[in-house]
Amino acid sequence: MSSLQHYPLGAVLPNSPHAVVCSLPTMADICGYEERDPRVIEAMSAGYPRFVLHPYVRELIAYYMKREALPGRVGLLIRGAHFSAAIFEYTGRQVEMLEVEPDLYLLHYVEEDADLARQVRLYVQHVGCGLSSRQAEDLLLEFGRLPVLHAEATFAGAAEAEVVQRVAELCECETNDVRMCASGMSAFYAAFSAVQQVQRSQGRKQWLQLGWLYLDTGCILQGFLAEGESLEICYDVKDIDCLLVKIASCGNDLAGVVVECPTNPLVQVVDLARVSEAVRAVGGLLIVDPTIASLYNMDVLRYADVLVSSLTKYASYEGDVMIGTLVLNSSSPSYAALSAELADFCLEPYARDLSRLALQMQSASAVVVQMNSNAVQLCEFLRAHPAVKQLHCAMDYPSFAGLSRGASCFGAMITIELDGPLDPVYDAIRCMKGPSFGTQYTLISPFMYLAHYDLVTTPPGREFLSGVGINPELLRISVGVEPYAEIEAVFKQALDLLLA
Repeated sequence: MSSLQHYPLGAVLPNSPHAVVCSLPTMADICGYEERDPRVIEAMSAGYPRFVLHPYVRELIAYYMKREALPGRVGLLIRGAHFSAAIFEYTGRQVEMLEVEPDLYLLHYVEEDADLARQVRLYVQHVGCGLSSRQAEDLLLEFGRLPVLHAEATFAGAAEAEVVQRVAELCECETNDVRMCASGMSAFYAAFSAVQQVQRSQGRKQWLQLGWLYLDTGCILQGFLAEGESLEICYDVKDIDCLLVKIASCGNDLAGVVVECPTNPLVQVVDLARVSEAVRAVGGLLIVDPTIASLYNMDVLRYADVLVSSLTKYASYEGDVMIGTLVLNSSSPSYAALSAELADFCLEPYARDLSRLALQMQSASAVVVQMNSNAVQLCEFLRAHPAVKQLHCAMDYPSFAGLSRGASCFGAMITIELDGPLDPVYDAIRCMKGPSFGTQYTLISPFMYLAHYDLVTTPPGREFLSGVGINPELLRISVGVEPYAEIEAVFKQALDLLLA
């Protein structure tokens, strides 16, 4: 059955309890989700795991809360001793903590404390220290709360070694330069924290953000700065001369520079070679995230001190594994210091997640080639369609050629702005709709509504977005591997509504 069809509210893809994509088929559903409308929330059996507590995790929390006799309190599970300790500092509040399994902690607090609940939820969301649905599934089975495990194919062998080897081959580095992390955000948190520790010892306290960053990446930069540290944001990555002047002006105070290459959601490609040279000249460290196009398409490690990427996208092309990677550049002057610091901050993936990813990575390269091919063709169609006012893709940038692994290797991501309202087009497109990207099935998202609802729904917020060149009504498209003619047909049908 083709994935190019309408999916009801709350449907998941793939058909697995570990799916990371949940259907939000209309703009009314998107707004209902953001506003916690019971109609929408009750229909969603799952969701993107860092944002929506997985049903298995919820059931496991209930089990531990009952076992530990904690009535009138709310619980949350956190992995890793570092994170269980750091949450006290982050919230500035006293919470209770129990180690219920080796390296698994039950955090609990009084039910009425809504402010603390929000702080705790955001901490787990930002740093990615929540429990894997597969680990929760295993524990529920152990405790007799599930009859059997979900049947799924996995890699027969040493999964972690297999994944690390494949990441090293993609990045053209040694395997000991690669760290596996529980999610893309946990990889970024580890990279940021390691750079912060190394540079703080040198008295460096200035951070720079280049371009728009994914929500939680930006939240870590803004929320985890230490006293005396500061962040400046340069939204326009196209003005390379301005970026270079800003980097140079930081001088010996520059700690780190963070950039997505390409950026999310405008798929902009910075001149990474010149940025890297400028950062290195003043002793700063550069963190680069190529997730939007993936390690399969972008060669960026040579310019970064640290590379971070979510492997939930592209590598886990079926969309059922939360996992990330962090890769060190062995030529970085701070390589040894960064490597030493990472031990405290890297949260390793769960073994079964690695096994599932290792299997998918056997064929991921071929799947990505088909994604790229379809994306190239869809770009040509969308550029020519009169309902599309503007299209954003990586190959439109001169610096793309020096970073890509081939002329057509710009990934599955395309973003469009419409010459007309977003709602009827979004509602009409027959494909999966929800968060994430880099899946083998075509997936669309009104990205700014999902990631920055507070901005798109207020006049000051929309004015701010306009000022930094972002249309709140943009539509983000992740192109899948379906027969291209079918992909074009569903977009044409929906876009033609604006011409009627």
